[in-house]
Amino acid sequence: MLSLFVYNRNKKNAVHLNERCVGYIKSTDKQLDKNECFDDPSRLISMTCSFGGKSLYMIRRDDSKLEKIAESIRLSNDRNYIVLVLQSPDEMFDAVTPSVRPSGFLLEDTDDVRLERLIDEIYADHERMNELISRESYSFKISGKEFSASFCKIMLIEVQSKKIKFHTDSQIFEFYDSLESVMNSAPDYFLRIHRSYVVNANYIKEVNYKERTLLMKDESQIFFSRNYCDNLKEFFKNTLKENFF
Repeated sequence: MLSLFVYNRNKKNAVHLNERCVGYIKSTDKQLDKNECFDDPSRLISMTCSFGGKSLYMIRRDDSKLEKIAESIRLSNDRNYIVLVLQSPDEMFDAVTPSVRPSGFLLEDTDDVRLERLIDEIYADHERMNELISRESYSFKISGKEFSASFCKIMLIEVQSKKIKFHTDSQIFEFYDSLESVMNSAPDYFLRIHRSYVVNANYIKEVNYKERTLLMKDESQIFFSRNYCDNLKEFFKNTLKENFF
């Protein structure tokens, strides 16, 4: 579900564009989460810093703080959409910078057909990305904000009572969930090795069955339980068979 935020120093223009967008979205089967207009860049930046949901931002390009606004939007959620509202097509060339990276452009006096086509394209892309992520990633919430982690980047899943920890190469995500829910979505290469641990087999460098330890690609060691020893052996046995041509 997308949220819609419209920014223009001219409040009247911001409200008008917002009403057109919301009117069209509501006339279709598209869903809209939050919706708000802004004419103060500081308020917009403050909101984006505290809101992590995926959103469509329609920003009037004539603001000296455009790059700062774009930076806060990307930091909030790198999958946000930024549409720059232009007064004329000539503004497009100055608007495309590495820090802004707009998802699209819209003329301030555009007709309904072009506006609706843009909204349709963004919602279609949003649905495609959600479908792709749902197959390859796991979504969760931390302090009310939505996050997702790609399974291929998760090295270790740690279970602590009702908390789950995703250990990746660069950070640890800690959130409330059930291991059953995670494992129902996880690919087959995630192996339960202990009451408290599930590992991504692609990160295993070496298995020591005598010491019951796994040497991971980052050179860390993880102990596995005797109860899961057979599971490890069976997995690697099947893997060898699948890779034999």
